[in-house]
Formats: sequence, C-alpha cells, structure tokens
Amino acid sequence: MLLRSFCLVSALLWAVHAAEGQTKHPLTQTYAFRNTPEWLVLRMDAPSAVFVEKHEAASVLRRWRRANSGFLEELKQGNLERECIEEICDYEEAREVFEDDQQTRDFWKTYEKRDPCLVNPCFNNGTCIYMGASYECQCPEGYEGRYCQTVFEDSLGCLYQNGHCEHFCNSSGARRKCFCADGYQLADNGKKCVPKVAFPCGRVASPATGPNQTMQDQVRLVGASYCNHGDCPWQVLIKLNGSSHCGGVLVRPDWVITAAHCVHGKNLQQLVVVAGENNLDLKGDTEQTFDVNVVILHKNYNQATGDSDIALVRINASVFLSQYAVPVCLPTKDFAERELLPVRYHTVSGWGKRTTGGNAVASSGRPLSPVLRKMNVPIVQNSQCSQKAKFNFTDNMLCAGYLDGNQESCRGNDGSPLVTEYGSTSFLTGVVAWGRGCSHPGYYGVYTKVAMNSFLLIMNEQSEQTDSRVQG
Repeated sequence: MLLRSFCLVSALLWAVHAAEGQTKHPLTQTYAFRNTPEWLVLRMDAPSAVFVEKHEAASVLRRWRRANSGFLEELKQGNLERECIEEICDYEEAREVFEDDQQTRDFWKTYEKRDPCLVNPCFNNGTCIYMGASYECQCPEGYEGRYCQTVFEDSLGCLYQNGHCEHFCNSSGARRKCFCADGYQLADNGKKCVPKVAFPCGRVASPATGPNQTMQDQVRLVGASYCNHGDCPWQVLIKLNGSSHCGGVLVRPDWVITAAHCVHGKNLQQLVVVAGENNLDLKGDTEQTFDVNVVILHKNYNQATGDSDIALVRINASVFLSQYAVPVCLPTKDFAERELLPVRYHTVSGWGKRTTGGNAVASSGRPLSPVLRKMNVPIVQNSQCSQKAKFNFTDNMLCAGYLDGNQESCRGNDGSPLVTEYGSTSFLTGVVAWGRGCSHPGYYGVYTKVAMNSFLLIMNEQSEQTDSRVQG
C-alpha cells in the first residue's frame, strides 16, 4: 500500500511540474497516466491559474466516496469499514487495519465465521444462500460457476465431454450441474474438483522406489507388470484362517468391496483384511490388519450363475490413510456407463494364484511372485465373451481381456478391483468375479459391475446406525 501511495504522489508532483513548465499553450491540458486507475486523470489549466474554482478543482481526483475516503486514501491507515465490510478482505488487508498481530488474529477468528451473504459474493444477479460454514450462489438462467461468473453455453447437458465436469455431471434439473467424489469440492469455476482432505479417494501419491524393486526387476510375469508399493493403494488382501484368500478394494476408511463368493458362508472370526500390503512374503511397516465386523452379500447374488457376485465388508476400525492406503472413488451409475466404460483400457490388480494357496503356474512351473501386480485390459462386449467362454453373461457383469489370453485376470485375483482412470482420478468399475487362467487363449476375465446404486447405499445406512449408537 505504501509503495502504491508513493507512486501516486510522485505522479502528481510530476504532473504539476510539467504544467508549470508549459507556457506556450495556455489552453487547458489534461494528463492521463498509463497503467494507473481510470480515476487518476489530472486536469491542469494554464500556469497562471494557480488557484481554480471549486468545481474545477474537484475534477483533479474523482472517486466514489467510501469509508475513509478523501484525498489519497491510500496514504491513510487501513480502514476496517472500507477493507472488510464494504468489501471482503483477506488476512493481510486486515493486518494493515490493526497493525498488530494479536488484534488481527482475534478479529480474524470472528470474521472467518461471518455470514458471507451480507456482502453478496455472487455475480450476475445470483442469489447468495448461507449454509452455516459456507455459502452457495444460486445462479440465474444462463450462468454457472461458484459465483455465477461463467456464461452457460452447453445445451447438450452432460452428453458432451461430461458437461465439462471433472467428476460427476447431473442434468436432471433445468441446467446441468457438476459435483465431486468424496474428499473433493468444486473449484470456483463450478467444474473442476479440488481435494479438501490430505488423501482424497482415487488419487495416487506414489513414494520413491521401495526395497522390492531389485527383485521386481528380476522377475517378469506373463502379461502383467508389478504395481510399485503405493501405486495401487486401494488394493487390500483378505485372509482366511491366516492364509491369503482373496483380494478386495478399499472404498471408505472402514469399508471394503470384494466378490461375494470370497466371503459367502465364511466365519467372520476367520477373516481379516490387510491394507497397505504389497509383498506377501515380507512383513512391512505399512501393513494394517483389521478384523471383520459385518459382511453383506448382494441380495441377488446367485452362487450357481455368478450373478451379482459382490459383497460389502465392514472392518472393525478405520484404516489410517496414507500414500499406501487410499480409498478408490465410487462412480455414479450414469457416470460409469457414459464415461468410464468407453475408456479404452482399465487396470486390474491382484496377487494371482498366491491368493488361492497355489505356488506355481500350471502351464510353466515357474514360481509365482509374492508382489502385487497389475494388468491393463480393454472392456469386451458380453456377446463376444459368451461366444468364447460358452457362458451366459448378465447385465450385472463386465467382460475384459484379450483374444490371446495373455493379459486377462488370473484365477486368484477374485475380489480384486477393476479400476478406471478418468483424468487424474481413479474410479472403481468392477470387481473380479472369476477368470480362467493367464496363459489360456480365448478366455476373458469376468467382473461384477460396480456403481453407486441402492446396494452400495447400505454403507451409509450402516454407518449412520453405528454413529447413532455411539452418540446415544
């Protein structure tokens, strides 16, 4: 502020000096300075007119009158009404008003909790709606964005480029609206999703190469690559009686999704879930082990046909989130079908036959790696899979893999996730139901579709019931 004031004073002195030296043209002169506010226009008469009329003098500096207004208000101490009531101020502007750290902090604690709608932050006649800790701008027709600052031009709603939404798009109302997955909030443009927590769902914060890298470089698997520790942070291991049994995927800190056949008929006391696992033969300090409290099978699960082969597993405590343990994002049904399934490649991860007790690949006899691996696979039409696998696919199933059979999900990855990367966020598209071997041509991996439907909403109901019991 002081630097700006100094520049203004310097400009005034320069203008006066220039006017005093002007003798050849006694006509009125107007001086406008480049890169200065539009109100800074100096009007100078002939040098003999040292004193001018009041109405003429008023034209030297003209600005709307406001708190602490007057000649060069920038030279004065910051004014609370001008800086923080007529306008919304930041912490530094408040500090200029008080010029004292403690007084500024005391004021800021209260100011942060103010009703922002007292000074309407919405543009284009938007209506500010106060929501306690935050606010929302209700935009008039034709405008969007957090502050209604963007002209709405997309008449196709969500059909074209997902409505330009980074995550989810909803066009059920009069105009399309973007919203975000858990752990994110909309940016000011109303389209982009920015993290609001340290470890939001679907984001990988990959650490440096771990101690397993040397061993990983020496062993290569058919059609697969190793998933470096932290690159598949939503993958979990399900153990039965202390042995590796199935894969699973972390979708919330205390909820896991897996295949129904992995937990159907099992004693809960014999099941444990391990998050942060990477090498089955090494005990790492990133591993977190949990008992299982609840198992919920899909109500339409059919053991004979494999239809609706999906289950919810609630563990006895919340996973401590880190770069090695992060939930994957759950998609809405429309978003999964419209945006995720058309993506060319999807990623399936797991430990293969190491999660079914096998220790060798039948076709080659080579020892199986204990390290988590991942494979990129394309979605294949169910009709094509039915012809190859001689299996009747339902609408609840997905088929993914290759004709040569070299890169489809192996038997033993059961319950593990099929994940789709959309932009910079990963979403859960499917759960491994079964596969018929990595090295057998003509077979595909079969997955159960995953989307935010009534089955997954059970997690919310269970969590609310638990919270009410704790509060009671």
